Amino acid sequence: MVGASLVAVGLLIRLAIAFEGSRSSTMPTASPSPAGDGAMVVKPGDYHPPRYICEHLDFKEFADVFQLQGAHDGYNTGLEPEVVSGSTCKQSMARGGTDPVKVTVNCSAWRDVDKAIEGFGGVAALYGPPETVTGLGDQAFRYRAPKSPTFGMKVRDRNLGCEVEVEAEPAAPLTDTEIDGSFAAMTQLLRTLIPKLSPLKAQP
Repeated sequence: MVGASLVAVGLLIRLAIAFEGSRSSTMPTASPSPAGDGAMVVKPGDYHPPRYICEHLDFKEFADVFQLQGAHDGYNTGLEPEVVSGSTCKQSMARGGTDPVKVTVNCSAWRDVDKAIEGFGGVAALYGPPETVTGLGDQAFRYRAPKSPTFGMKVRDRNLGCEVEVEAEPAAPLTDTEIDGSFAAMTQLLRTLIPKLSPLKAQP
């Protein structure tokens, strides 16, 4: 009887060990420590990938500079959703009732704040040194080349990057008043839009 009991106890111990090993192999493991082992550590930001930003825009900020033409239209972006994705909205406008002007707004959220910082910029080669803008997010600048029909403003807030760009093909060059007015409109648009893209108000 004692021998049988010992056999039963041994069997139970072996089953318990086998069960624990099986359970351990299926449970998620912690991410590797960044202590010099080269492991990638993600620093998540405050913003979810924005969706359908046209729902938050009416482009009235540009009403004192250009004439709005028709309804705005947009689409979501996400070629690399595991890295960065967002949304774009475009509005057609006119200068003096004839010359076409297009305003494009794009906002994207990076999965990693460091990647957002790394990806911020990228216009100096085309438009020359950008001009720093204060009072918008963590980083902001505007860009313009004297003979280019395109100029714009970019801002980064944590892991969110937004850009407003104006593309104008007028018969006569834009005046300084039109350009200054456009930059003022961009600033106001971004100040209004970015708080609407916070996690509490993010689109699913």
